[in-house]
Parts: sequence; C-alpha cells; structure tokens
Amino acid sequence: ALERVAAGDTTLHEIERLWHAEALPALPAAQRPPAKPTVTAVAEVQFPGPSIAVLPFVNMGGHEEDQYFSDGITDDIIASVSGIRDLRVISRTSVMRYRDLARTLREIGEDLKVESVLEGSVRRSGDRVRIVAQLYDTRTDRNLWTETYDRGLEDIFAIQSDVAQRIAAALEARLTPRERENIERRPTSSLEAYDLYLRGRFLWNKRTEEALRQSIEYYRQALSLDPDCAPALAGLADAYVTLGIYGAERPIEAMRLARAAAENALTIDPVMAAVRTTLGCVRAVHDWDWPAAEADFQRAIEADPAYPTAHHWYAVNLLMPLGRFDEAAAELHHALGLEPLSLPVLTSKGILAYYARDYGRAMEECRRVIDLDNGFAMAHFFLGQSCEQAGMPSEAIQALQTAVRLSGGSSETMAGLAHALAVQGQSADARALLQQLGERAERVYVSPALLAIAHLGLGEEDEALTLLEQACDVRAADMIWINERPTFDAIRPHPRFARLVERMGFPRPRTS
Repeated sequence: ALERVAAGDTTLHEIERLWHAEALPALPAAQRPPAKPTVTAVAEVQFPGPSIAVLPFVNMGGHEEDQYFSDGITDDIIASVSGIRDLRVISRTSVMRYRDLARTLREIGEDLKVESVLEGSVRRSGDRVRIVAQLYDTRTDRNLWTETYDRGLEDIFAIQSDVAQRIAAALEARLTPRERENIERRPTSSLEAYDLYLRGRFLWNKRTEEALRQSIEYYRQALSLDPDCAPALAGLADAYVTLGIYGAERPIEAMRLARAAAENALTIDPVMAAVRTTLGCVRAVHDWDWPAAEADFQRAIEADPAYPTAHHWYAVNLLMPLGRFDEAAAELHHALGLEPLSLPVLTSKGILAYYARDYGRAMEECRRVIDLDNGFAMAHFFLGQSCEQAGMPSEAIQALQTAVRLSGGSSETMAGLAHALAVQGQSADARALLQQLGERAERVYVSPALLAIAHLGLGEEDEALTLLEQACDVRAADMIWINERPTFDAIRPHPRFARLVERMGFPRPRTS
C-alpha cells in the first residue's frame, strides 16, 4: 500500500478510508480500536482565491521519536504556503486533527471549506531524507501534482521551497518576487540548530507547562549554535509569553524574557508576523500599553493576513478587554476562516459572548466546542461561568468540576469553582479550595486575582480588593479582564476598584 502511495497511485487517506470501511468491520469486536471522533464543519467564512489544507505528513521512519521532524516539515510547508497571499491556507491547529481521523479527501474539503489538499510522508535515515508530496482536488479527487524528493538533509529547505512554489503553480496562484524571496530564505545556516528548533516547536505545540519549559531548552540550544536563528527566537518569545499568560511563571520575569527574545528576532527579520503578535501580547497583557499593543497586532496582520494567531490574540488580548466586542467578533471570524477547527478560537466565541453578557449565546458556543472535543477544559470552564451568571447553579458547578478535572486542577478552574460553590452557600467546600490555592501560592506563582475571585464568592470584598491591588502590582496577566469580567460586577462601584481600572489605562470603566 505504501508503495502505491509513493508511486502516486493512491493516497494515505484513501487507504485508511478503505481500512475503516472494509477491513475494520471484519475484525472481532474485541480487536477493534476505539471509535474515532468525527469532525463537524464549523466555519462558513468565504475568502477569494484558491484554498488549501496541508495535512500532517506521515512519519514513515518507524520511530515515534521522529514525529517532531515530520510535524516540523508539515509546519514549515504550511508557513511557506501561507506566505502566498493569493492562497487561503488552513492553519496547523485544524489540520493536525486529521492525524487521528479517518476522513476522505472530499470530506476534509467539506469540513475545512478548501478546494485542494496536500498530503505526504517523511522518512529520515541518517543524513538522508525522503519526502513524498501529493496535491489533490478535494472536489474531484484528481491528483494535481506529485513529487518524491530523495536527498540529503542539507537540501531540506530547498525541498520545502520547491513544494510551496509547485503548489502555487498547480493552483495558478500569483507569486510575487517578495513572496518568492521569502519562501526561498533559509531560516538558519545550521542543520543542527534547525533540528533543535523543530524539537522545541513540537513541544511548544503541546502547551503543557512541562513541555513549554522543555521547548525553551531546545530553543536556547539552537540559539547557542546560531544566535541569528529568527524562528528559534520567535519560539522562545512564544514559550515565555505562554507561560506568563497561563500563570505558570511570574509575569514580570516571563514577559521580560518574551520581550527580549521578540525584539532580538525583529532585528533579524523586522516583518515576522508571529513575533509582532507576541510583542503585541506582551504590551497588552503586561504593559497595559493599549495603543502600542494595537499597533503591533495590526502590523502583524498587515505583514501576514493569513496568520490566524494574530487575529485571535488581537481579539482576546486587546479588543475584548477594551470592550470592543464587534471588532473582536470580526477578528475571530477571520481567524476561523483560517482555523475552522481550532478549539481555542472556537471557545473564544463563547468567551466573547460571556464578556458581552450574552450568556445564552456563550453556553451555546461552549457546548459546540464540547461536542467537537469533550476533553477541552476551557470550554467547560466558560460554560460553567456562563451558567452561573445565567442563574443555573447546578449546571455551573458540574461544568466547573469537569474543568478542574480536565485541567489537572489548574488554579483558574479551582478559583472559578470556589466562587460558584460559595455563591450557592457551599462555603465549606469553597474555603477548602481557597485553602488549597493559598498553599499552592506559597510554593509556586498563583495570580492574586484568582484568590480574589474565590473571596468574592464568599462575600469578602475587602480581601478581594486587596488581592486585586496585589495582582496589579505584579502585573498579573489575568488582570486585563477586570473591566469586563462579570464576576467583578459586585465591587465595580467601589472607589478602590475604579482606581485599579484607571491605573491599568482602560479608556472607559464598565458601569455594569
């Protein structure tokens, strides 16, 4: 079967489809693997020009530890093709879901609203690499282009560049001289540094605290070999800013390191959209310099309109905190056109409705995400908060308990559950959670704003205000929500709260 794929006679997804349709039902029930989840089309955004999804390249090396390399090749081809403005390219988060989903190319095209799909495989052996790439029309299953590259690892960048340019030619997309130059640019002169960078990015995509810290080590090793490796600097900035936003690192230190890496990257490549996006996030979440942050987000979008994170982070880290909900909705709409199955972006639609006090819509959006992936903790978390505000206490507590379990007991979900329990008169359970958070804060960083939320549920407003003032002093990342978060409505009229809003530079205070 794999020989047929390499020869261009069939596709990996077609083989998998036949397996599920014919071979799998013939197995005894006890030998069948668990049913895989299905995907529902979730975005109806229309963009001009040809559209394409680059599916995860299959790791043919036979070793799971080589998965980072095949994922890295996938990511870099997506990045190269995304730089062609004539194409609409589905981003990583959505396409990676298809590694574990048995879908035909036609079904994938319908899911993602794309006309073409690139699939392929990667086999690395020593200093050689074999890459097979196949481009298909999803409406007709017609093969548009197939190529097999069997070369030395030193040609890896040339292979990626050739794939991107051949895709553009096959889809009749206009390629400007600047775009061609960007596609052909080598990210580093060191293959070892590139390998370390791919390992770091593979871990960063896992988004757990442990993986983020490991990714930092790989990025630093890459930079020790090539200090001018802009992608490694960008990855380092993203890792630190993510740790800061997650509350896994003290924000002042995390954001300082993120800023330094981002500014260093911009000295090498001043138009990197990813770096501009990260810097905008630092200036919004940490500096509270809203005009400067907005300028960075807009420059990122101008540099690469097809970079979905720029639209997403612009919406959630600036437009929502400033109460500019219509603009935030437009940016999320655009991001979903590029990442139709991104759980964080889809959940952000629910978060937007929650902050806009449209709790029915918020619950609806969060439940849609849960239907796609019942294990996504953040959707359960905002479903619970929305239920609480909508006067549905039992549903709220149940959803928040699920969020605590799925997140491994994150401080944010525990604080939300403590607030909901306290409001419903379950003070003993709420205080038990608050005590756990207090003990955790003695060992590792916990945002004082989260402790404030738990105290507010218990009616302890003075303690909550004091903790919010402490959170402001340390520039806790979650403070950017105080002007819109419904949880704080009880203390919004208080002069101490008004001073916090003024101190953070919000252009207007919310009155209710």
